[in-house]
Amino acid sequence: MPIALLLLAFAPAPASASAALEAEVRELERLSVTAPWRESGAKIEALASRLDALTPDQRHRVEFVRLRNLALAGDQPAALAGLTGLLQQDLSASLRLRVHATAINIAANVEDWSLAFALLGEGLSSLGQDPGESARLLGVASYLHTLVGETGKARELALQALGLVESGSDPRALCLALGDVALAEDHARNYREAETWRHRQIEACTRAGDPVFVANGKYGVGKMLAGQGRHAEALEWGRQALAEFEAVGFEAGAWSARLVVAESLIESNRGLEEARALLIDTLRYYREQESDLAIAETRGLLARLAERSGDLAAALAHFKEAMSAAEAAERDARERRLAYLQVEFDTRLKEQQIALLQAEQELAALQVTATKRRQLLLWMGMLGLLVTAILLAVLLRRSFRERRRYRWQSERDSLTRLYNYQQVRKLGQAMFARARETGRPFTAIVADIDLFKQVNDRHGHAAGDEALRSLGAWIGEAVDGRGIAGRSGGDEFTILLETDAAGAEALLQRLRARIGPITVFGRTFGFSISSGVCQADGQAADLEQLIHEADQALYRAKHGGRDRVVCANGEAQEAHGAPAAASASAGGLVVVGSGIQFGRHVSERALSEIREAEVVFCLADPFALGMIAGLRPDTVNLGLHYAEGKDRRQTYREIDAAIMAQVRAGKRVCAVFYGHPGVFADVPHRVVRKAREAGIPARMEPGISAEACLYADLGIDPGAHGVQSLEATQFLVEERRPETAGLLLLWQVALAGDLSCTRFHAEREGLQALVDRLLRWYPPDHEVILYEAARLPIETPRAERLPLRDLPDAHYEEYTTLVIPPLARGPQGASTPVDPAPIPKP
Repeated sequence: MPIALLLLAFAPAPASASAALEAEVRELERLSVTAPWRESGAKIEALASRLDALTPDQRHRVEFVRLRNLALAGDQPAALAGLTGLLQQDLSASLRLRVHATAINIAANVEDWSLAFALLGEGLSSLGQDPGESARLLGVASYLHTLVGETGKARELALQALGLVESGSDPRALCLALGDVALAEDHARNYREAETWRHRQIEACTRAGDPVFVANGKYGVGKMLAGQGRHAEALEWGRQALAEFEAVGFEAGAWSARLVVAESLIESNRGLEEARALLIDTLRYYREQESDLAIAETRGLLARLAERSGDLAAALAHFKEAMSAAEAAERDARERRLAYLQVEFDTRLKEQQIALLQAEQELAALQVTATKRRQLLLWMGMLGLLVTAILLAVLLRRSFRERRRYRWQSERDSLTRLYNYQQVRKLGQAMFARARETGRPFTAIVADIDLFKQVNDRHGHAAGDEALRSLGAWIGEAVDGRGIAGRSGGDEFTILLETDAAGAEALLQRLRARIGPITVFGRTFGFSISSGVCQADGQAADLEQLIHEADQALYRAKHGGRDRVVCANGEAQEAHGAPAAASASAGGLVVVGSGIQFGRHVSERALSEIREAEVVFCLADPFALGMIAGLRPDTVNLGLHYAEGKDRRQTYREIDAAIMAQVRAGKRVCAVFYGHPGVFADVPHRVVRKAREAGIPARMEPGISAEACLYADLGIDPGAHGVQSLEATQFLVEERRPETAGLLLLWQVALAGDLSCTRFHAEREGLQALVDRLLRWYPPDHEVILYEAARLPIETPRAERLPLRDLPDAHYEEYTTLVIPPLARGPQGASTPVDPAPIPKP
């Protein structure tokens, strides 16, 4: 890779008291760019004896030329150290930009990428103070972006710099800007475009009288021609560039030109010995410079040369060395990329700094002195820090309060201010484990308000809320930090105590004595509570089982007449305190329906059965299951018996067995089924029949079925034409004949033809068989309806209308119902469909 050039540009120096010395300094600056560096070096020696007579600005300019010459002579590390030191001085804006540009180039040449990008960041903060020097710094930025592979950004920056200088009258600035654009196109491998820009560079630099950049332009033309395979032309341009670089004493450029000459000699298969000599000298130079990428390029050319000479062993050796150097160069490239990314990370900050500097320039005319401006900015900064500190303190304080409030709300019931269900379980687990470890007694109490629904119905929900609020306060007073008390849900409360059952009963007596009349909106009413108590006796495996036993004792208290305390496996205590035998639990079974939408369709009778049962089973949709679990956390989910690929008949037998096991155990069982429990449901009828055969009371409470919703949603009166309602597989297998003058409903159409009872999804073959059978009586274009009832109030029922022949390609859920409207006979006996009413939009 060729070494980067030192891209320098000069602006006129400010006026000095000594016009003669100023003229000499200007002449020195002119020589530094138009003549070999040795000539300007001689001029510096002539001025050395008169340095004391120079102004600080003139001395800085002379020192800059000296350091530039030092870099041109090959001692780039020393030149870089001097330039970074010079930047610590109080320099003019144009000279500072010039020093930055030169120092960045040298830092890139010696591969100190962190320093190069750091200097670039500092330099960019001064953009706009001098258009010519700003263009030069943009050129340097383009060069660095080229080195990190951002060729698009490099081209953009170079063209931006070119736009600045084209409107001016500085020929050398134009020369340098054209070189930057050409370099960006070179690294983007746009060889033809780069060659065009290099020719423009040669013309502009010739007019500017800059031999270094004229040679650089010719070197670039040669390199681009070689890249296009035009090696004979590349050789001539390379030789010209080499001669001119050597004439001005620019060693880095001369060594780069030697690589172009050597490559052209090898590819044109002439002068191979000359190429070998050039490459050996070049390799020695780049080893001294420790330039891995240039070493890799030189080694690669030596490998090609050895291959041309037939020395394959030497070619392989050079190739291996080239690969090793390329790997090292790749590491350097990663370092460059990392430094670039660090600068990109700070780009927004730099832009803000530039905007701040521009704002300071606009305010400069309004400021009396620079001291006042600095004082104003200082006070503004201190004020900003103070305001920020105050805002942070306020926000932190508010955040702390909000976190504390949210934590309290997450742990407490908002109405009673006792712990909520989750927090009672969490704290109770730790308390229960501690009691078991220490051997101390532990007792759970579950209590609720007797006939709480009547309180709401007779006195209003405000009265119900006040009853809960008052009871929560009385429970808190009774517990008084000696246990954990919380609201489990609805009107039910849970109390956990590290005491025995007698101590728990004593607490409940104090609580019941504390309960008194409540007045809401001028109306006074009273209420009582029932409680279940269970002491851990070593058989309770965990807290949940202990609370469940206390909950069962509560149900016995309810069925024993309410307003009493019942101990698990013990006696009940009535309101007046006289013991009474706990009523024996009479077993029984009631099957209830949840309706299609539980929140809307479930009856009060069904809810009562769910609350009062000892064991609750549920087979319903997730929404209904979640709401029922809210009423009864111990609800058994029968849906767990289902599994993909499992025979549903086996599932039904397992559900049947689970329900009957609890019924035969003498428990009061409530089984909740989706929709109407007696419509298209085998298990509910079976368990009711088995219970009755065993002499156990059993009954079924009706619910709202999907068929009832269908008539309402589609606007169909089943009495208008009559209805046939069949399961789709039953219709298909038993070859039922439909009555086309009436309505035909086929349930679970997605499972049509599934005799294995293992599918939960539709299969096209079964649907096509169903359509083929229906086509015996209905025309292919007969409009049918795919219906799905809405399970939530916010949902809309599905009523997709389509021709009968398109059924196999439709979308199905397990519960999709096929509605086939009747065929009506026209005047000539033709069949026409009778269209049900459309579903109104919600």
